[in-house]
Amino acid sequence: MRRLRKVLASVTAVCTVGALSTAIGVTAADASSSHHGSKSDGGVVTFAEQPGFPPTYIFPLYDGANSGNNDITYLQPLMWLPLYWFGHPTNSAATINYKLSMADPPVFSDGGKTITMKLKHYDWSTGTPVTARDLVFWLNLVLNEKTNFAGTVPGGWMTHVASYSAPSADTFVLKLNKVYNQTYLLYNGLSLLTPIPQQAWDKTSASAAIGTYDKTSAGAKAVYTYLNARSESLSTWDTTALWQVVDGPWHLQPKTGFQVTGQVILIPNKKYSGPNKPKISEFEELPFTSATAEYDALRSGTVDYGYVPTTDLGALGSLKASGFTIEPWYEWGDTILSILFSSSNTKYDSLIDQLYIRQAMDSLIDQPEYIKTILGGYGTPTYGPVPVTPKTNFLASAEKKNPYPYSKSKAKKLLTSHGWTIHSGGTDVCSKPGAGAGECGKGIAAGTKLAVSLMYPSGFPDLDNEVQVLRSAYSAVGIHLTLSEAPENTVLTDAFACFDKPAKTCPASTPDLALWSSPSFTYVPIYYPDGTSMFGCGGTVNPGNYCSKAVNAELTAIETEGNSASMKTLYKYQEYVARQLPDLWLPNAAYQISAISSKLKGVPAQDSTAHIYPSTWTLKS
Repeated sequence: MRRLRKVLASVTAVCTVGALSTAIGVTAADASSSHHGSKSDGGVVTFAEQPGFPPTYIFPLYDGANSGNNDITYLQPLMWLPLYWFGHPTNSAATINYKLSMADPPVFSDGGKTITMKLKHYDWSTGTPVTARDLVFWLNLVLNEKTNFAGTVPGGWMTHVASYSAPSADTFVLKLNKVYNQTYLLYNGLSLLTPIPQQAWDKTSASAAIGTYDKTSAGAKAVYTYLNARSESLSTWDTTALWQVVDGPWHLQPKTGFQVTGQVILIPNKKYSGPNKPKISEFEELPFTSATAEYDALRSGTVDYGYVPTTDLGALGSLKASGFTIEPWYEWGDTILSILFSSSNTKYDSLIDQLYIRQAMDSLIDQPEYIKTILGGYGTPTYGPVPVTPKTNFLASAEKKNPYPYSKSKAKKLLTSHGWTIHSGGTDVCSKPGAGAGECGKGIAAGTKLAVSLMYPSGFPDLDNEVQVLRSAYSAVGIHLTLSEAPENTVLTDAFACFDKPAKTCPASTPDLALWSSPSFTYVPIYYPDGTSMFGCGGTVNPGNYCSKAVNAELTAIETEGNSASMKTLYKYQEYVARQLPDLWLPNAAYQISAISSKLKGVPAQDSTAHIYPSTWTLKS
């Protein structure tokens, strides 16, 4: 899922170690000298959150704007396990991991319409077993709140649920009225299933008794409304009894386990019954407003697992000498410059509606040079909807090459051949209005200036460098790029302001283009890279409202054809989308250049699904 999330107005992140330490009641010196081994068992491990990227949502039924790594890989699955786990703590594969899954492999029958899942034995922290009823509870809420769940795809598998039941405590049966490709359904459907504690959460208010409200549509909506409100009350996460009922290896430390600055303190769930029981006594996620602030904390010794800004790659030698291992972390995702086809400015909306303009803009993105000079060599290209890295059989041969390699001359020719007067260093003007050959295109009047706005997040030096280089390249052929930067949560809020809405209702702050940290889209927890939620009509993480009947037809075929035919259609789809440019393609930076303390053991690989495994980690004194 896209690394998207929005933040409440009251949420801010701290920018210095001193401010962070003061917020939790100790001095910076105390934090530096005593965070290791300050607990009786195993010590405390500190992990750096991305700049301006604090958790925003704790309830594991999240919308698109709260579907970032900050919530769905760094927080929720440490406490509430998905039924099927994707990712591996010992390699980077974005594939099913049955060893860490809560259920045995699904069994398909009735021509593929019936799926039976057998649960392994897990307990809630209350001591009661996790049962199939907890899955029924989760699905009751999801199906009654489809628009509020990021895993919902209009017309997708949830639309074709005929029934679901818990015939026994350890058996969950899902029946569909449509046959799906089994690999697709496992990776993009069953991967979403998450047991949640019906015996503790099936209530409509803090004072209400636990009931079976979820069995009716009205009751399920009331339960969701209550749980959503509690999730949005960030300051009460660690004092709310709801969130202490977990089946994962960790839970929030009561009363001091979360601050709205974004600091998270997790301690082991003593009733955890699954594999990889925690060995450390405390796991802390630390917030930072900028990569520079995080790097200062890393060098001071207050961060065990952090990252090095691209602007400081020259100092890797000193970090290694201080006992840090340096490893790039690549995710199963893409980096895009999101095109918001429904923006507040309908004049400029008509510009980005033109494929040739998008082609010109994309051919001015010099991906190899960005990777070499801006990302310090720690990057991989993005040429379309299926990631190039890590290598998989999902990637078509055609998408291994850039359909629009960097070329100022081709960009200039595209514009002049469509009726634009080039003003190098200035702003191009449409001199041949109309929708015919050699004309500017539908909706573009004579004298229209070729100018678009781009909003991007502050606190990321590499992104700032990229957009500055991009503005210069655009200016060389007369495309005027107006830049604005803001905290990443603000960028996401503004980018989604027009989601599923007509352009005339969009606020004036809505940009034409939006960029967020790299990679901007990860296929988590929807792992099959068809991009339905991203490029499908009405997709839940499709802020630009891109909609193509041709793409939708191919997406439907990918989901329903047999595996061999489905793969051929996947290859056809990705080549088409790569050339249609529903978004502009940017290189994937390594999600982060990780710096891992030599004292921290049990981190053999960094998962491309962005999951973290603090339960396998140990500290060496």
